Amino acid sequence: MIFEKLVNHFLSVLSERSQINDVLNAETIAMIPGSFKPPHKGHYAMIEHFSNISDRTIVIISDPQSEKSVRRTPGGKKVTSQEARQILEIYTRGLSNVELVTSTAPVKWVYDFVAEDTTPGQRVLLGVSGKGDDANRYLGAQKYAPEGVTVEASVFSDSNLDISASTIRQVLDTPTLGKINQFLPTHLSKQDKEQVIQILSQLEESSDWVLSAD
Repeated sequence: MIFEKLVNHFLSVLSERSQINDVLNAETIAMIPGSFKPPHKGHYAMIEHFSNISDRTIVIISDPQSEKSVRRTPGGKKVTSQEARQILEIYTRGLSNVELVTSTAPVKWVYDFVAEDTTPGQRVLLGVSGKGDDANRYLGAQKYAPEGVTVEASVFSDSNLDISASTIRQVLDTPTLGKINQFLPTHLSKQDKEQVIQILSQLEESSDWVLSAD
């Protein structure tokens, strides 16, 4: 009887410690996968929103390997993950909990992170826009999470998200501040905007695409 009580007490202590550890590990991680070619003020509004409600915000920038998936201007200039990341670095300088990564398969990256890099007590918010069926991409995400990890799609809606990156690409063959200022986050300084223009002015032209368009 005494031995049984000791065992039950020991198990009770372990359970309490486990619960305490879960509380100590409690952390909200927001993950935002996307193309961002190029990033605009709608993208920033979404990142800022999740930065404000999470401990970590991870932005996963797509890096397509297929030429058909590469985003281009009307003149054939490429907008790559490198330019997207450089611009997002400028946008998010004031958001200390934002991390930027690139991936050839952003959705898979999210699933792998949930399965391999989360611990009990954490909450994962999968940030999606209210457009289309983005939230449906993550309907099965919870089943990949370890026990004690909560995963949910979190929809962010904002009028600035109605801006289409393809609309911005229409003016990127000869980008000027006058042409793109309306698409930039309002918190940027003049120097920040000049840096963005410089990045967009150095887009690589795809000769293969130009030849095939003739």
